[in-house]
Amino acid sequence: MHGTKIDTRMKLSLSILAAFLLLLVSPLKLLAGELIPNMRDPGLVIQAYLRATYARDSVQAYRFISSDDHRVRDLNRYVQLRGKVNGFALEAAKKLSESMEINISKKVIAPDRIRAIAHYKAPDPSKTRALMRNAYQLNLVPEPDRKQIIESIEKSNRDGTLEMIVREETFELIKEGDEWRIFFNWAAGIRIGFRASPARSSEVEVSLSKDQLVVQPGDMFEIFLTIKNPSRRESIVEVNHLLEPRDVTPYLDFVQCDVLEPVRVRAGKEQEYSATYLLRGNFPEAVRQFSLTYGFSLHNN
Repeated sequence: MHGTKIDTRMKLSLSILAAFLLLLVSPLKLLAGELIPNMRDPGLVIQAYLRATYARDSVQAYRFISSDDHRVRDLNRYVQLRGKVNGFALEAAKKLSESMEINISKKVIAPDRIRAIAHYKAPDPSKTRALMRNAYQLNLVPEPDRKQIIESIEKSNRDGTLEMIVREETFELIKEGDEWRIFFNWAAGIRIGFRASPARSSEVEVSLSKDQLVVQPGDMFEIFLTIKNPSRRESIVEVNHLLEPRDVTPYLDFVQCDVLEPVRVRAGKEQEYSATYLLRGNFPEAVRQFSLTYGFSLHNN
């Protein structure tokens, strides 16, 4: 009888050990049943991050970002800035993200630091609008139609009929214990350089209140432009905005701008104008700086 108890305990211990070993070799799972990639592989971390951001799964994307960045921006703030989808809209977006083709080249710059470039193709959002609609509409779709949407995405992926966009992003990763995380250096902010570029034949003189500024996504900032007209006649001045790289243009909004329309500056006078902008919360994480150039041209009679 005593021997039977020992055998039972031994079998139970072996079962627990086997289950533990199975957990070690199997991918970890989230509460929602989603697989976590092998965080010891920096390439898989980048792939998972890109798929999560494409699907607007901000909670998942946040998992792959460094602890240093987490100290600057917590999960709630990150989700508030980046936005997220849920329900069936998230399920469909994740299914679409599975069709992404991602190639990564890595360069070790220190034992605990890697720089990587991701070249990837992703379904063109402008071409999938009819299928994906918007998040609110997708979450109202009845169950039979949901199945049809998922099957349609899977079929398009198999047939290679999804129209793709090509992108390239550079990442820096740091090692935390045995795992890799993407380091965005949020503490440094986004550096914006400002420059005035009057036309060569311009009769006006232009100055800006700042030549550079550091902001965080979600921040508003203000710039003052001073236009001086030393000539003896009134000048009609048009101001154009040029952003470099141009890919950041959709992420900068005008809050208030005195120079959206041509302005009149009287002869011999100096006039100050203001412009207030909002850097959107979903500003691309991999971009740490950009420039804003004000081009000036005259429309005098």
